[in-house]
Amino acid sequence: MSDEEPPRKRMVKPPAGGNEGGRGKPARLKTAYGRTPSQQAWLERQINDPFSAKARALGYRSRAAFKISEIDDKFHFFRKGAKVIDLGCAPGGWLQIAVERGVTTLAGIDLLPVDPVAPAHLLEMDFTADGAPEKLLELLGGEGRRRGDETKVQS
Repeated sequence: MSDEEPPRKRMVKPPAGGNEGGRGKPARLKTAYGRTPSQQAWLERQINDPFSAKARALGYRSRAAFKISEIDDKFHFFRKGAKVIDLGCAPGGWLQIAVERGVTTLAGIDLLPVDPVAPAHLLEMDFTADGAPEKLLELLGGEGRRRGDETKVQS
């Protein structure tokens, strides 16, 4: 070592491990009792998924919130004054992002129950059922945008 080089500092805490992707060591479930192998594999993937962990930490309902955020960053379709319909909206992660991005007129529809996301209107029914499109348009307060002869509703 020469006199010009400062002494090297030692790390206070050694690295915790992990791999090149920055993920830690995979967590294992303690018991597989009563689960099929596919259920066990899904749970292990879910527990070890960094996007699922980040979604839980930020209060999002699903990891899909990051997907719609990236899409909106690229195409900018969530704007104030836009009317948004989320088909198959459970668990509501996309609705959360739409509200964060300033959309105030939202409607979601799914067969599964969804916890409320203010100010979204939620329907628990099949979106292919008779009357579902009319109910969605009614919740949004109108017919949608007219372009030529067809009605366009952004989803």
